[in-house]
Amino acid sequence: MSSRKRKEDKKVEIYLNNKILEQVNKIKYLGIIFDSKMTVREHVNYVEEKCTKLIFALSKSAKTTCG
Repeated sequence: MSSRKRKEDKKVEIYLNNKILEQVNKIKYLGIIFDSKMTVREHVNYVEEKCTKLIFALSKSAKTTCG
């Protein structure tokens, strides 16, 4: 017999000054992206993509100026 965990809808209504706060799946705090499970996987993917674009731009500009 096997059992599978169900993903429960974990929406909680939190109010601040009589206004409901919106629940989000990820948030950027002090430059670090956290997801709903408090992991930084999304941040690592973001930094990796940013570095890849920078390296591509540097290599492209180096080719035009060095030769």
